[in-house]
Amino acid sequence: MNRAETSESPLRPRDLEEAAARLSEQADRLRSQLARTEEAASALRADCDLDAGDSGAKAMTLRELRTRAEADEALLVRTAAALDRLRAGSFGICTRCGRPQGRERSLALPHTELCVVCAEEREAGPGG
Repeated sequence: MNRAETSESPLRPRDLEEAAARLSEQADRLRSQLARTEEAASALRADCDLDAGDSGAKAMTLRELRTRAEADEALLVRTAAALDRLRAGSFGICTRCGRPQGRERSLALPHTELCVVCAEEREAGPGG
């Protein structure tokens, strides 16, 4: 067992309740943001272009909206997966190596699926 595993206390029932509340709130907020983004994109697509400048500005704004929506959708998927892990009893366990993520990490980033070691390995890439 490494030092991080032995020094961090396990998640308590109150921690799990807090994480569930935060994740549910985050999922609701993301769904709401996605709906607003889609409404904005629809309104923008329906608006007529008066000249080439309007067309270029519209295209740029649509790209920005799509980028924002993609990021929100990815976070919503991770949030829903974390809620599933909460219900399954595996919240706070790294999905890659199976070690505890640690109480502080699980509460600070409740949607995360990896422990610090696995997250750093993934960021480092294949070459290390």
